[in-house]
Amino acid sequence: MPERVCRHYLGSATTRAEGTDRHMEPDREDRSAGPACLRETQLRETRLRDEWRRRSLATGWRMPDDWDSEAVDEVLAACQNRALARGEAGLAAVGATALTAACAGLGRSRARAGVGIAETIDDLAALFAVLGGGGGERTGVLGEGRHWDPALRLVGAIAEGWAEESVSQFAHGGCEDPLSGMATLPYLRTRLAEVYREAEQRGTSPAETHRLLVVGLPRRPDPWRRLALPILVGRDLRAAFPGGETLSLAKPGSAIALVPARRDLPLRYARLRRNIQAAFGTQIRMTPLPGRLTEALHLVDELAR
Repeated sequence: MPERVCRHYLGSATTRAEGTDRHMEPDREDRSAGPACLRETQLRETRLRDEWRRRSLATGWRMPDDWDSEAVDEVLAACQNRALARGEAGLAAVGATALTAACAGLGRSRARAGVGIAETIDDLAALFAVLGGGGGERTGVLGEGRHWDPALRLVGAIAEGWAEESVSQFAHGGCEDPLSGMATLPYLRTRLAEVYREAEQRGTSPAETHRLLVVGLPRRPDPWRRLALPILVGRDLRAAFPGGETLSLAKPGSAIALVPARRDLPLRYARLRRNIQAAFGTQIRMTPLPGRLTEALHLVDELAR
């Protein structure tokens, strides 16, 4: 049913409840609009849920049975309300606030279920791909961005919700940064010590077997962009190095990866450098490890400043 009919029904019901002087029976359209409007809303929400789930599974969601949750229902409801609110004075902001809160709740829900931050944000991106028509039918509900990507405030909301739920468990001896999913700087130091001990046992040199990749994180005045940058850089690093490499966030200004010096490293490094420079305008460099552990630890401290 057209959106204007739903609004007409809601407006008529409000007028009757307030005791208007128009003493007249609702017309045939009024009597049928309410149930039809609800049915159409439920059908649209079900269709959107199914497309969102399919898209999320296709783009990397690993546990199909864990996808559905009450938080998903809240996001879908906020999307529907946001769609109805668009174009009405004072209501669009209300709809945006509700959707932001729902995204934060989805982040908390995903963290409780053990879903990583990258997978959580990918799930949100899958929703917006469907909203923009990427899932087949163009539903056209929000239009938050030119390419139907989630607005930065929604990425920030879902990330903050995820971090809020996760930070307490990581704070007690955890070795990962809860927001980016990368290892902490102390863990990188531990891994360096292991690499040097292994090299000593094998009679090799870490200067020959390993490299450090250093990604400088530009300082952003916008708090949402500062929040999103380590998350996105972490995703690029994991895509380039999906194995047992140590990817760490060296606060406040850089990410450091400890990677084996394999044959394909120059190619991986070149691709990563192009991607990061194009996306973030930041620099990445590769450096060999020094001959001694104390020198390597000093180097990491220098790079982390």
